This record gives sequence, structure tokens and C-alpha cells, in this order.
Amino acid sequence: MPDGTEFRYLGIGVSDAALREFVLRFMSSEGMSWDASTWDDRQLELAFLQRFGESIKVLRERSAGRTVLVFQPVMSGA
Repeated sequence: MPDGTEFRYLGIGVSDAALREFVLRFMSSEGMSWDASTWDDRQLELAFLQRFGESIKVLRERSAGRTVLVFQPVMSGA
């Protein structure tokens, strides 16, 4: 992202390219700005579930002055 925000997926079922495409499509379809700090994590989690069929939890971390949105898979029944 232009502001230095990074996205990381901790599972094995989604490639980096698919994650990048998902983020861009999410921004476009939900009318989100480039500022990921304003995004609704629950909307992002639901959109990920709809697109990839996998439940995740979005965790926000700060690293070296950048925001990292971590897409952590949620185990079934958790």
C-alpha cells in the first residue's frame, strides 16, 4: 500500500498474488480508502470468508513504523 501497510496471510491456502488481488477488490467493492487504518476488520474477515471459504481473524501489528494486517486462520469450532 502507498502508506506502507503490509498484508500477511498465515495459512497455506492463499497465495501472495491472490491476497493482493483480494485486498484491491475489497477496497474497490467496499468503497474503502487507501488508508487501511479506517477499514472495518469484521467486514474484511467476512469478505475473506466469502472469497476463500476460510474464517480468519485480522490482527493489526506495528513493525518498523508500518502497519501489518495479519490474516490469521481460525480453526473450525474456535
